[in-house]
Amino acid sequence: MLRRALSGFLALVFLSVAGLSIAGAGWLWSTFSADGVVSSALGRISGTAASQAVVIDVERVGSEVPYLPVTGEAVLIATPGVGSPGPPEVFMAQAPADIANEYLSGARYDVARYVDGTWSITPVPGFRDLDPPQDVTWSSSANGSSARLRLAADTPTTVIVMNADGSPPVDVLLAVQMKVPDAVTIAVVLAVLSVVALVIGLVFLRSALGRGRKRGSHEAATT
Repeated sequence: MLRRALSGFLALVFLSVAGLSIAGAGWLWSTFSADGVVSSALGRISGTAASQAVVIDVERVGSEVPYLPVTGEAVLIATPGVGSPGPPEVFMAQAPADIANEYLSGARYDVARYVDGTWSITPVPGFRDLDPPQDVTWSSSANGSSARLRLAADTPTTVIVMNADGSPPVDVLLAVQMKVPDAVTIAVVLAVLSVVALVIGLVFLRSALGRGRKRGSHEAATT
């Protein structure tokens, strides 16, 4: 009796592991696809009429899978807003706050904050035009009709978004693309683990539910 109870307990444990493993593998595969990449739209940022730049303070960069030791990298993608009055190319750059503040000092720009899925814009008045952004030594930068800026892992960092020619206003669509290279590998490992755990669990379940051997006549108890 005790042996059957132990087998039943072990069957429950292994079947639970199998269920959790296959659920985790399915979530990873459906979320990150075969390339280990997931993209998310961040919406449209429309700067004020006289602003030459939009500033975004990034406190945390990257992505991670809950309960798994996996992290990834993040890329910020900017494209001109549909029907925006600015030029067809966007310039983006990132730098520590002190370098960004030195570049922006005295100029007209907006501070953008992403809260609960929407952007809030706070204009900062100024008295001068910004210098050409190409003349500044940024940590990294990107420009084009679909500018892609790989965000630095060291945070916090400051991201500046402008029209490529520096003209106001700034009107862009932003998206973030996160890549977790190990997501697919872990999904496969979890799938294999689920199969192994399922087989072992079924073996213990059969042992727990199987009938005992019939006793022969020579084993009958004597009184």
